[in-house]
Amino acid sequence: MRISSLSQPQRMLATLEAGNTQIQKLQDQLATQQKQTLPSEDPLNAARTAAVTQQQAMTAQYQQNITSANDALTRQDTLLSSMSDLVLSLQDQLRSMNNSTQSTTQTAGYTAQLSSLREGIVNLLNSQDAQGHYIFAGTNNTQPPVVKVEGEYQWQGNDETANVQVGQQQRISAGTAVSSLFAAGSDPLSLLNQIGKLTQSSNPSLADSSTLSALIQQSSDASDKVSSARASIGSRQNQLTQLSDMYTDLSAANSEVLNHLQSADTAETTLQLQSWMKTVEYSSKAYGLMNQFSLFDVI
Repeated sequence: MRISSLSQPQRMLATLEAGNTQIQKLQDQLATQQKQTLPSEDPLNAARTAAVTQQQAMTAQYQQNITSANDALTRQDTLLSSMSDLVLSLQDQLRSMNNSTQSTTQTAGYTAQLSSLREGIVNLLNSQDAQGHYIFAGTNNTQPPVVKVEGEYQWQGNDETANVQVGQQQRISAGTAVSSLFAAGSDPLSLLNQIGKLTQSSNPSLADSSTLSALIQQSSDASDKVSSARASIGSRQNQLTQLSDMYTDLSAANSEVLNHLQSADTAETTLQLQSWMKTVEYSSKAYGLMNQFSLFDVI
């Protein structure tokens, strides 16, 4: 049998090389506080890290969408709250006016108030956001939804609203349809236009009780519709809050997973480094001693 004196040293050199490689890897982990610097070092860990990182990015995008949608809904609710106050004031003025004992002077005062309240409602309907878009115009938001044509208000907005993606298969409307709030018959702004005719009359005090009663009923209906629109906003905001809380918890959990996948445990890595350094040290000594002998010495 032929025995080679080179085989054992070669194995020792391979062991030393592997040990030095491992030492370098552990030293890099301590320096960067990362378990791996290249995906090839641990493909499975790299794949898991990529998947969790992608989920974190999607969660962050959903959170951003939720914040934007919630801000938009908050602005709309604030405007509708002011609109509700104006409609209630309008209703009170009409009830007071529906009194046969009112003098001409008092009636003139009421009509002035009605005109002011009507204009206030129109201004709220034509509110704009910071980018200059008309909030209640739907998708046709580059022009005011309410315009005056030949003395009457006309609606030129729409009820189409942008649906914001707040989940993988979940979207929520970030807009509020208002075209029917003051509608009656075929006129979307009937209440406002009827109030306009009343205030522009040469003698508003002659308005009969049935006319005023009809306007009071329309204003009551409008008040109910505004309240319903605000309730819809509140419902969506509650849903957004629940989703936001869920994503906050999910993001925290994913952060812990990523920390486990990516971050090196300093204490554990230090112990491994010390162990490998001892191994290489003893292997080097053994290699040195082995080089002092030869198989020919025992022939």
